Amino acid sequence: MTTTMEPPVTVPAPAHPGPPSGTRVAASGTQPVASTTRPEPSGEEARDVSRNVKIALGIAAVVGGCVMGAIGFYLSFGNLSRAGVTVFGFSEDDGKFFAIGVDVAIVTCLVLDLFMATIRTSWPLLRVLAHLMTVASVYFNAAAFGAIQDNVDKALSHGLMPVLFVIGVEAGRRILVHQAALPADHDTIPAHRWVLATAPTWRIFKQMKLWDEGYAQAMGRVRDRAIFDAWNEYKAELAKAGLTEGSEAALARLPKKLEPFGLTVDEALALPDRMARQELHRKQEAERRARDLELEQERADHAAEKERLAHRKEMAAIQADLEATKGVTGAQARGAVAEAEARADAQARTASSLSESMESREVAEAKQRAAEAKAKAVEAEARAAEANAEKMAALATTETEKAKAIEAVHRAAEAQAGAAEAERRAAEAREAKAQILRRAVEAEDVANFTARQRRVRVVARMILAARPEDVDLAAIEQAIGVSMSTASTTKAEAVALIQAGYDPATGYDPEAPSSGA
Repeated sequence: MTTTMEPPVTVPAPAHPGPPSGTRVAASGTQPVASTTRPEPSGEEARDVSRNVKIALGIAAVVGGCVMGAIGFYLSFGNLSRAGVTVFGFSEDDGKFFAIGVDVAIVTCLVLDLFMATIRTSWPLLRVLAHLMTVASVYFNAAAFGAIQDNVDKALSHGLMPVLFVIGVEAGRRILVHQAALPADHDTIPAHRWVLATAPTWRIFKQMKLWDEGYAQAMGRVRDRAIFDAWNEYKAELAKAGLTEGSEAALARLPKKLEPFGLTVDEALALPDRMARQELHRKQEAERRARDLELEQERADHAAEKERLAHRKEMAAIQADLEATKGVTGAQARGAVAEAEARADAQARTASSLSESMESREVAEAKQRAAEAKAKAVEAEARAAEANAEKMAALATTETEKAKAIEAVHRAAEAQAGAAEAERRAAEAREAKAQILRRAVEAEDVANFTARQRRVRVVARMILAARPEDVDLAAIEQAIGVSMSTASTTKAEAVALIQAGYDPATGYDPEAPSSGA
């Protein structure tokens, strides 16, 4: 494998230090790259030209340039005006404007190029355009007196002044760029490089445009890469030849191997140590990055574990709160259930006692009516028996007596039917009482009465089923499950409620919201 690399192009160091290395000094991304170090001149070589000499030479150059430019523009103006009229078909007035436009275009492009270089925004296209306009001006000047091939001497003489003017402007531009340490001289590839190494120069140009790099930076990278490839080839050749790296025979090959890259003999012989240090530095950097990566991983794992522990702690706290809430809710629910059961038992006992009291009254009335009917029936039977006895005694009865007997039998049957009707009415009374009780309980639920108000209404229904004097405190105490003193107070409130118009049969309750409305 053979690596070809052109010698590096060295750029003279500026008189004044430029921007620090590594800073961006141009819009194209150019960064100054230090070239191969050379021994500094010493003694008389290091002595600078005096300031007076520089000023004198500068003044002479400016005066000469202005005189040359004035003469050049004057001659160019006349030649271009004549060429515009005689060769290119312009009128006499338009020919003058044509001459002014060509010369002003050259000056404007060069001045713009200098201005953009001073603000570090170099645009090489302006210089190319100025050079093209110069070539066009040379052609127009040469063509002012006929065909160029027929008048070569005249063509050269008429084209000389524009070329000298452009050369003078380019010299002034180089002085400005050098003194101001502008990046413009590093941003373009020298023309001679295109001629000497076209293919490698094209690759450098492609790299500059693709990666937005300056010429010096791109050259430094290409040169470093080429030296690295040459070093690898050198080690492969040593291995193939069986030579030990660092031996005299091996080192003797290095200067010739690295000669195409502009390295001196000392620099070539120092390359193995330089490569070893760079390799050691790369290993140290790789180890450092590995340690940093491991440390970052440990930090990430620690942060993740910390988040997991915090999440578990939060979940445990939420679970504890949930368990406590469940316990409180369960206790409340059990208390509510117990209270509801107690209230239901009390209401059931009250309803039972009320039912029993109402049943006892109605049953008593039904029994009384049944007893009366039975007594009538017995009396009828007695009369029937007496009639039958009289009939048997007299051995003869009249039709009237028979009719009376039959009527007595009918009355006895009616008495029995009345007793059955009394039983039926007693059952209906019990059903009506149960319905009244249900409606009363439902009205109390709708009115959202307290337990005390419900007890008062239970006692009121007991009193309405009988009489106040017939309902004793013991029965009240047993019905609503309270003490004797509370039973007495509850009975008094029940009597007052009845006096206020409380009637469970009609559903009227003076303390209910609907009744109040």
